[in-house]
Amino acid sequence: MLGIDARAARVTWTVFLVLLLVELAWLARTTLLVFTIALLLAYLLHPLVEMVRRALPPKMPRGIAPSAVYLTGLAVVIAAVLIIGTRIASEATQLGGRLPELLQQRDTILQNHLPSVLAPYREQIAEAMSTQLETGKEMLLPALSAIGKGLVSQLSTLLFAILIPILAFLIELALVEIRTAIVAIFTRDDHQELANHIVTDVDKLLGLYMRAVFLLALATFTSHMLVFGVSGVPYAVLLAGICGLLEFVPVVGPLSGMVIVSLVAAFSGYHHVGGLIVFFLAYRLFQDYVLQPILYSAGIEMHPLLVLFGVLAGEQIGGITGMFLSVPLLAVFRIIYRRTLAMREA
Repeated sequence: MLGIDARAARVTWTVFLVLLLVELAWLARTTLLVFTIALLLAYLLHPLVEMVRRALPPKMPRGIAPSAVYLTGLAVVIAAVLIIGTRIASEATQLGGRLPELLQQRDTILQNHLPSVLAPYREQIAEAMSTQLETGKEMLLPALSAIGKGLVSQLSTLLFAILIPILAFLIELALVEIRTAIVAIFTRDDHQELANHIVTDVDKLLGLYMRAVFLLALATFTSHMLVFGVSGVPYAVLLAGICGLLEFVPVVGPLSGMVIVSLVAAFSGYHHVGGLIVFFLAYRLFQDYVLQPILYSAGIEMHPLLVLFGVLAGEQIGGITGMFLSVPLLAVFRIIYRRTLAMREA
């Protein structure tokens, strides 16, 4: 009718709706990010909730187990902030105050730590360092100052710190209903079966991924703090905390942590930067070939190039948060693709 093809109209309408949803998601990206982090936190604590639930009598209300886990987790976080957070804030304040002075010691650092092979290029390296350090100083000083004063003092951060655990608690209470609702969206039996398989696989994947990343970050922070403390690395707790946090960013995060720690140690007058780099390389081998395979098991099987692509693309889209979320999102898309392909082949 009127020269309009019905199928072309349906395709155009579908494309328009998809683009509209993408635009709405981009406009509401902060809210979606908060709910995504809350969902991942719920998956992180879900095994503990199930463990407590199995230990309680069957007639106990369903909300008792998650309440006990989340209240205990809150107490642990508060204790960690009081014990370790104050030390990190103190070291961040000290480093922020000394940073301009340390950045002026460029020539001394190059003379003491530059390998003889690179000696002919000392002037070019010094010039490049000057440019990068001037740029980095503008970004690093405000960040260290904010850490030293306490990020919790900022209202928006405080609101998110309170809101995310509450949302995670509510998601934990409604996990079964959420799974059922997702499957019930589809009407055909084969589509419901496919949706059920995808939801089950995603449940396992997100739980495994969050537990593995958390344990890797905790192992990195603990081991680095002990090694830095024993070997006399300046700002040991602060630098170990930075390395632990950067474990949440795949591939790029650990490398950035090694560079940051080495530069801060060198500029602070630490004389064993070479030994520090050897420790980083040894720990990286141990983590990549021993610890990660044990923690990840067979849950996440993606080519390193795909992971690196996701991390770089995530940084372009959402910064540090996008880098962290890139791997689980790619893994979820991979599950959907493989399950859909398997159903078609069957």
